[in-house]
Amino acid sequence: MFKRIITLFSLALFALAPFGAARAQQGQRLNLIRDAEIENNIRALTVPIWRAAGLDPNAIEIMIVQDNSLNAFVAGGQRIFINTGLIMRTETPNQLIGVMAHESGHIAGGHLARMQEELRNLTTLQILEAILGAGAMAGGAVSGSGVGRGSTTNAGGPRAPGSLMAFLHYTQTQESAADQAAMSYLQRTGQSPKGTIEFLKTLQREERMQIARRDPYLTTHPLTPERISAFEQAAAQSPYVNTQDTQQNLNMHHRMVAKLMGFISPETALAKFSEADPSVPARYARAIAWYRKGALGSALLSIDRLIKEAPNDPYFHEVRGQMLYENGRSAEAVISYRKAAQLLPSSGLIKIDFARALLATNNSDNDREAVRNLELASQQEPDSFDLWRMMAEGYSKLNNPGMTSLARAEMAALRGNKSEAATHADAATRQLPANTPAWQRAQDLKAYINTRPKGGR
Repeated sequence: MFKRIITLFSLALFALAPFGAARAQQGQRLNLIRDAEIENNIRALTVPIWRAAGLDPNAIEIMIVQDNSLNAFVAGGQRIFINTGLIMRTETPNQLIGVMAHESGHIAGGHLARMQEELRNLTTLQILEAILGAGAMAGGAVSGSGVGRGSTTNAGGPRAPGSLMAFLHYTQTQESAADQAAMSYLQRTGQSPKGTIEFLKTLQREERMQIARRDPYLTTHPLTPERISAFEQAAAQSPYVNTQDTQQNLNMHHRMVAKLMGFISPETALAKFSEADPSVPARYARAIAWYRKGALGSALLSIDRLIKEAPNDPYFHEVRGQMLYENGRSAEAVISYRKAAQLLPSSGLIKIDFARALLATNNSDNDREAVRNLELASQQEPDSFDLWRMMAEGYSKLNNPGMTSLARAEMAALRGNKSEAATHADAATRQLPANTPAWQRAQDLKAYINTRPKGGR
């Protein structure tokens, strides 16, 4: 499994998947994968869409959810959550771009803010009653792969609350608006609607397998045939209907899918990407799959060949570093991570992994280099708990109690532990030289903690 997996409990999200949010409130886990290559590739594919939508690409976060279902949704501001299952089921970059265009339509349309208005009239209890009583489970913002076992019209069976039905009608309206926006963005960026139609047909096949359990009244989406029809009408009028994906986009998409499959399902990857396939994505998938299965020698041999052919590819060096680090070869991993960080200095995630390997060598010079990389990474990844944990470890090794306390205060604040954060921030203000940037950050943390609503830990 990816080593950069973050498990979130009890998410406080106003998602465009209301039942997904309700499930989280019941304690379901949401596993988020952090991977620089996959996140950067999705961003590269979607930046034209965001610009067409009038959105700032730098303000949007891509969150990859380790889940095999066909699902994506928007939540927590300008964050697009997309399942690994959905990414791996897309066959072309144009299909994935269509999904992202739909989600971007939600953000550009301000649907999250409007949904919070609607949620004021819908209690969590009502949502839970619908799920537990009617057995309904509505899908995420793109998939529409909801499953409902009850009926809203069966007099003898459980009924969804009237306010819930009004809310679902409201979200159906927003889903249609997001589809219309997606069509507009594809048109403005000179891209074909065909990929979206193809993906919706994949989704339709999934729905037909569940038709006996599906309740069309308990879904946040228009039914998929209606969505397909709408996109087919747009395709009939689009001058870009036969526009093909660029080779660059195809390369990014194929590598992304191969990488995910190698990590998440190595047996499937080795079956799909056989030795007879000499393409870069296939060799990449096999290298990762072998590493996941414990065949480190074969994995390193394969990734080294890829590096020989593309010595300036940062992601090949990063994966090599991960293979070595996770097999207890930290000193060797440092060499690969350093090269990856040099080739892609804009990546905070690579710097964090580089620092992790440096700290594992138990060398004071490496500890200092680790802290330097973490300080740089904090500009891009300020909400990374892992970063602040390693920062505290690094500064502790360097006998810097003030910065250690500050890093621990950041950790506690991210966890929502106000009392612990305040304790460490107080310690940092006493230990750090007054009026320095670090001392001011400790003061800012204390002020932030004091302004948070009461009731936190």
